[in-house]
Amino acid sequence: MANIRDLVARRTDLSTFVVHLTRASENSNAHDNLLSIIRDRRIEARTSLGSAMSRLTAGGRQASAEELDSQKVVSFTETPLQHLYLMLETVDDLNRNIQMEPYGIALTKALARASGINPVWYVDITPGHNWLTTPLNNLIDSAIESGFARSDVSSLTPFIEQMGTGQGYRKEFWWEREWRHCGHFRFPHRVIVIAPEEEHDDFDDAFHYPCVDAKWGLEEIIARLSGFGVADVGPF
Repeated sequence: MANIRDLVARRTDLSTFVVHLTRASENSNAHDNLLSIIRDRRIEARTSLGSAMSRLTAGGRQASAEELDSQKVVSFTETPLQHLYLMLETVDDLNRNIQMEPYGIALTKALARASGINPVWYVDITPGHNWLTTPLNNLIDSAIESGFARSDVSSLTPFIEQMGTGQGYRKEFWWEREWRHCGHFRFPHRVIVIAPEEEHDDFDDAFHYPCVDAKWGLEEIIARLSGFGVADVGPF
């Protein structure tokens, strides 16, 4: 008789890992940002996200620093490692304000869950699909009236995101399979580094973490993590 562990392990559409991808910042490129993250073993939560953000700023309302801080998260994706390259594509009609780069860290879902990282719940905001958005917004509005930053609702909303398409907007990122950690994230000692192959020595010499390239397919990832070199893996 099969068990759930074996069945899930054979699902190629499900990943064992979650990945945090870095990008360039105002004063540093993605490569250097990743070096800094690994050196400190810490990813800073700098962006306030979640279903409460539109309510906190509705009608010109100025959200307080405490409210914004309560919604700051570190984002991950459970996209399988062999499909990470899809997260890096420039897509004309994606309506995304950021461009990910081929740098990051991966850790297992078991370690992620033990560290407070949770899957995002995507709620449909397509016009007419209000069976979840209305009660959710009512809860958020009530929390704002009574002190949002210290409410139980504020602990939930960073893990709830909107999806949907309507007149003049489209917010469809559910396919990214996002996971989040609320607040700064200090990651465990065992991770996989994501970086372009030609830069692996920079990270291996300094930190001795295994490295993979976001462009590698599954077979090459397995071979390279097993210690085979470039010449050993090629078809000729």
